[in-house]
Amino acid sequence: TARTLVIGWGSTYGPITAAVRRIRGAGQTIAQAHLRHLNPFPANLGQILRSYDRVVVPEMNLGQLAHLLRAKYLVDARSLNQVTGLPFKAEQLAQAIIAKAEESADV
Repeated sequence: TARTLVIGWGSTYGPITAAVRRIRGAGQTIAQAHLRHLNPFPANLGQILRSYDRVVVPEMNLGQLAHLLRAKYLVDARSLNQVTGLPFKAEQLAQAIIAKAEESADV
């Protein structure tokens, strides 16, 4: 029943999982996916991405995965980027995910 998917890869698994748990604990519905391989993408990834109204991509870079997802699958993947050399903090990431999901809903 979730309308928002949070998708990541690599080292973002822990912070994304913690943030999604916080969001679910607050009573909101949200889905999570984590990619193990980027090349090739999973065969059903396009179908999965298109089944959500909003796709949020937290990354510890300038948004390369979101760019790849937008280019290949033509979905409006919203980036959450952090390039500070420090990992995401779960509470800050949860708040940012909610803000991105609401921002996408307003468009």
